[in-house]
Amino acid sequence: MSPFSIERDIMPKTLTIIGMGACGVAAFAEAVTRLSYDPGEGWMIHLIERDDELARGLAFGTEQPGHLLNTESRLMGLYDREPGHFRTWLEARRAASGSPLDPDGVEYPQRREYRVYMQEVLNRALDQARTTGIDVHVHREEAIALEGDHAAATVRLANGSTIGTDVVLLTIGTPDPDRFGDLNGMSGYFDSPYPAHRMTEGIERDQSVVILGSGLSAIDAVMTLLDDGHRGHIHLISKEGMLPRVEIPAPETGYDRQHLTLGNVHRLIRERGSAFSVVDLFRLFRLEAETAAGRAIDWQAEDRYDGDAEAALLHDIAAAEAEDEPFQRILTAARHDSTAIWNLLRPADQKRFGRWLAPHFAAARFVTPMANARRLTDAMTRGLLSVRGRINETVAHESGTGFTVRFENGDTLDTPIVVNATGQATTLDEMKEPLIKDLLAKDWLQPHPVGGAIAHRATCRIISATRDAPRLYALGQLLNGELRDTNAVWFNVECAGRAIDDILRQQ
Repeated sequence: MSPFSIERDIMPKTLTIIGMGACGVAAFAEAVTRLSYDPGEGWMIHLIERDDELARGLAFGTEQPGHLLNTESRLMGLYDREPGHFRTWLEARRAASGSPLDPDGVEYPQRREYRVYMQEVLNRALDQARTTGIDVHVHREEAIALEGDHAAATVRLANGSTIGTDVVLLTIGTPDPDRFGDLNGMSGYFDSPYPAHRMTEGIERDQSVVILGSGLSAIDAVMTLLDDGHRGHIHLISKEGMLPRVEIPAPETGYDRQHLTLGNVHRLIRERGSAFSVVDLFRLFRLEAETAAGRAIDWQAEDRYDGDAEAALLHDIAAAEAEDEPFQRILTAARHDSTAIWNLLRPADQKRFGRWLAPHFAAARFVTPMANARRLTDAMTRGLLSVRGRINETVAHESGTGFTVRFENGDTLDTPIVVNATGQATTLDEMKEPLIKDLLAKDWLQPHPVGGAIAHRATCRIISATRDAPRLYALGQLLNGELRDTNAVWFNVECAGRAIDDILRQQ
């Protein structure tokens, strides 16, 4: 045995987690839990976070009161197979403050309160690691490159220091998209609605503002402006011109699927002897929706592409109040089968889904809490907010001040302020992350045809193009093509459990 091999045998096994938002905290907590009751040989864990504060992340680092959780509290737990843990924590916290929750009620708390929960989970795991003897090192620095091979790797940080490791788990959250590079650096352009203080400090309250996008990130931008007392007109502009639907009470309960089931999909493939297609998927969804609604649905009316967003929002509020909205119940009920069904579609059909159905799916799957829906309606009624679709391009004025938005029909809109709220990057090449670009250049990440990287779905282990690549795992948006539902905290927590299980077994 070589001296190098002897040295490796007596060294602690090393795991490096890059990114300490919700995914990173969930993975670290799971690793500490597992190693506490089955420690084996000594372990060292490195936690890398480029922000000053761990357990914060882009989505939950906000201080804005209008930034609420978009998922009901019962699905936001950070422990594997315990989605209700956050709700239990929240009930205890509210009871201690003298404002107890209704045990049967729904709750969409402010994200800054969820950050407190994340920090408590992290601190509990750090305390448990110290008690158990797990060696944990925290690095508040950005990881920019990875070197090495299957036997050992080195993470290079932006300050020039390096970290030796056996395994790397990428939990970098939601990478910013590199979609409007020609606008970067222009006065009045904000490349992201986060952190919110950049908008409140850089936008005058009477200025007209164009927000590119009309999904949840765009609504966050609107809430930031409204919280700050904005008086100028706010334009939400996107290709689709569609707002998310309004969250119904407890969508996770009360519906058993009859048509859109994994069993029915497999039966269809077996009996027909041909591949499952996006057309098949939509047919099953239509059957399920009309069964759930107990009536025929006017599907043409449900196509909201560049429609009347204000009328649709008022309709959704009324439907949510009456609990007469089948789409959310179906998609929530199908959440545990969604990845398996997604991967029965061929890549060509996954791309068709992205072109044909993805905006409608997102509007019904990633929805707006009722409180924020009412604020949007109020802003529209006061003439403060409008929504428009069919954007063509956004260009900066040659003078260096101001922008022009151009629409498909030839209309234009001039504005002094543009906020890019088009949402997170999907494909690897549009992710503005030095580490991702480094891994792509080395062929250690392979692009999935739809988005993110190719990986083993069951373990979240990255499949590299080179056989001697370092051992890499990933969670969240980096696996959006493989796993689809990577915006959901509960799903990412389950994936964290599977990844940690495989990492510890591999060692």
